[in-house]
Amino acid sequence: MSANLLELNVDTLFEQHSVSEIDAVQKKIQMVVENKREELRTMVGERYRDLLKAADTIAAMQSSAGTLIEQVHCIQSNCRSLNEQQLLGFKTTPVACEADILLQQRTASKQLNNYYSTMVQIKLLTSLPELIWTHIDQEQFYAATELFIFSRHISTGLQLDAKNALMQRLPVAHKQWEILRPFHLTIKHAVLNVLEREQLSAEVAVDCMQSLLLLEKCDLHHVLQTFLQLRATAFVRCLQSQSSDAEAKKSRRVKERILASLHILNGTIELMDKCLLSNGLLFERIEQCSAATTPPSISRMDISERQLAHLLPDIIANYRPQFDKPQLAAQQISDALLAWLRKIDTLAAKELEQIFSLVSSMQTIQDIKSAAAATAQSSYAELEQQLQLKSTQLNFYKHKYVPLINARVREIIRSSWAAAMQHTYELVVQLVQSSHSQEPAPLQIWREQNEDLPLSLAAALSEQPKRLANRTKGYSTATIELCAEFDKQLAQIVQELNVLLQEQSTRAEHKLALINFLRETAQQQMMDYVSKLKTLQLQERQALLQALRCTLALIELCPSLKLCFCQPSSWRQWAGNLTAAGAEHWQRLCALIEEEMLRLWLLIVDDVLSTHNCDDKLPKGITHNMVLQDFALWHTQTLEQQDEEQQQSVQSSIRIPSQPRLSLQTYLHQLIQALNVAVPQTLPSKVLHAFNQKLLTQLLAHYELLAAADCTKSSQNIALQLYFDLKFLERVFSVTREERQLYEQFHALQRRLRDFIDPFDFELFAEHINQHVARSAARLHGELGVLTAMPANLPGGVANATLAHEADPNVLCLSSSGSTSLWFPLLPIVTAQSTPLHSERKSLTTASEKAMTPTRKAPTTRKTESSSSSSNSSSKSKSSAASFFGMSQEWFR
Repeated sequence: MSANLLELNVDTLFEQHSVSEIDAVQKKIQMVVENKREELRTMVGERYRDLLKAADTIAAMQSSAGTLIEQVHCIQSNCRSLNEQQLLGFKTTPVACEADILLQQRTASKQLNNYYSTMVQIKLLTSLPELIWTHIDQEQFYAATELFIFSRHISTGLQLDAKNALMQRLPVAHKQWEILRPFHLTIKHAVLNVLEREQLSAEVAVDCMQSLLLLEKCDLHHVLQTFLQLRATAFVRCLQSQSSDAEAKKSRRVKERILASLHILNGTIELMDKCLLSNGLLFERIEQCSAATTPPSISRMDISERQLAHLLPDIIANYRPQFDKPQLAAQQISDALLAWLRKIDTLAAKELEQIFSLVSSMQTIQDIKSAAAATAQSSYAELEQQLQLKSTQLNFYKHKYVPLINARVREIIRSSWAAAMQHTYELVVQLVQSSHSQEPAPLQIWREQNEDLPLSLAAALSEQPKRLANRTKGYSTATIELCAEFDKQLAQIVQELNVLLQEQSTRAEHKLALINFLRETAQQQMMDYVSKLKTLQLQERQALLQALRCTLALIELCPSLKLCFCQPSSWRQWAGNLTAAGAEHWQRLCALIEEEMLRLWLLIVDDVLSTHNCDDKLPKGITHNMVLQDFALWHTQTLEQQDEEQQQSVQSSIRIPSQPRLSLQTYLHQLIQALNVAVPQTLPSKVLHAFNQKLLTQLLAHYELLAAADCTKSSQNIALQLYFDLKFLERVFSVTREERQLYEQFHALQRRLRDFIDPFDFELFAEHINQHVARSAARLHGELGVLTAMPANLPGGVANATLAHEADPNVLCLSSSGSTSLWFPLLPIVTAQSTPLHSERKSLTTASEKAMTPTRKAPTTRKTESSSSSSNSSSKSKSSAASFFGMSQEWFR
């Protein structure tokens, strides 16, 4: 390839080849030259000592030969003088020849001095490459540049004397310059590489800029632009971890790269402040190098070369580099700096944001902020004054790093929350899907286990979720583990944010913004979770139960979720007024989730009620056979009254329903069994209320049809039984005036049935019916407790009921639905004395015996066995209807 390049014809090269081909040829030539240069450098390095030794020997021999020649010349001149004195009379040459001889001597001396000077210059050219490399390795770039310029000055003088016979005999001078010429690019590349370093001191930066001024012969404005461009490149390479430094070639942590990039930006402004202002370090160095007292360039050579300086011409021996007086206006610095700041903004928007996206923990964020705060921000008052800049423009950390740090913190919170919520949602979906293949197991919830009771007082008082309480709410082991995992992930988020909030360098308003962002993120993620859950459009009963159990468990069994809204006590100093707002948002979230879960509950309720519809379970018509089969045994009530005219006691007996229809009781019992199979857990009060509302609406519709039947209109007993059923339902399900619509429907239907009953008979039946309804409701209350668990005297009505269960449910709570309403009445205490309860039971027994034997003679003291109080038991029953119309008691017999 070298032979082909040597055979190139330069004259025809530009005619036969294109520009790209010529460029490729030039690169090949440059490559060959570099290879040859390396070979020559290697050869010179190996033989340099021998060459120096030979050169010193030649110099010593030259000195000895010069002395010998001088002595020979002295002898010749003495002999010639003596010969002329002896042969003065025989002299035939003219006197004018002495001038020619003197001229010849001077010419010979000049040629000799020229020879010595040429040899010394060649020796300097031979020594300069090694010396330049030494300065480059020691990063003394200005000294290397000065020696390169000195070598070029020597080579230029020798090339101008190329027609001299001596130079034609010494081609080494031309070849040596070919070795020295590439140092122009070598020094420039080394200077540019140093200016791209992350760590750059003011002395090294000034040395590099001074080297560029001398090497490129450019103005200071161009050097400033080059310097700023290289610092921008250093900023990008630092963020991309592509630095040429050996340490940076290794895998660097993100935190180190971010801090190093900040150090580069601050260091660039600091270098400009120290070096490039009117009284900067660069101008001082240039003035020192331009002073008359500055030693010449040959003073940088070794001592052996400096001793031969007297043999060199003055133009070489006294050479020193010259600098034009640098001019750098404040406007030029300002324009260049503003352009650099705009470029940094563009690079930071792309590269810095990208590297911040790699930060994955709050601890790293805190370390970055602590390290940045520990590095005191220098004051550039003089720089800002001269360039008329705002101090905020040079605060890179505040305006470029702090917004990205805050944005990354928010992204970490959002992504961590989203990941935790997505993982939880996937687990919920898995549990929902697995619930399709599982049969409902009500006994699994209520079966006693060894782990239910705490093993110690400390375990009982701990904040860990109670196993028995969780099972009463339907929370399975998988659901509890799901909540525990979700709470662990949220606790980690809260803990990481707490690390950042405890950091002293973070401003209070930033901490408040982070707390608010955590709450907003938690609220948004929970809403997204509910939205995803709604998109599943669950219809199957077990899937609905599993979905709502898991969702309600997230609120109840995940304390860290509440901490995202209601801040911990350690955050209150920054949260301030946000604490009350957080509690309000938490209540809103709970209410919203309960509302969404209530929709799922209503789907389950509708499913149960549609499967066990009262129209299908209860008879649609009442016939005489149905009356015998469906109506329970009526209670015969004996009434004893005093005849006002004859002063005789008159007895009369009436038959009153004692309990609701058997079909109604059977239907309610089957409905309870179906509800226990469908929902084995304890129903929340709000769901139970909705269930009862729908159930009573269906029952009212059914009784509307029965009331409209002809058999009901024609039979007073049927109407009376239906009236009793409605009063029973109204009392058992605690229909109060607060539930206006349902209450009006019940009483409207009861009034319709009363129209089918003789008013005089109803006047007699009314009080006793109410007593029997109360007695029947008390007797069946335990059986219907699943449906009537909500107390009748609940403060504020059902409007304040929620889906949340009691704070600490236990086994004793299962025996009652409140402080006054008992599911299972307690057994009486048997003592010698008769207690009121024993008396009541005795009266009930007596009443039943009288009902079985209606012809028994009534005692003298009139008693009403069905009375609920002792005062009513001891008083006589008197017909108000007979008194009102003035009829005798015989009419009722």
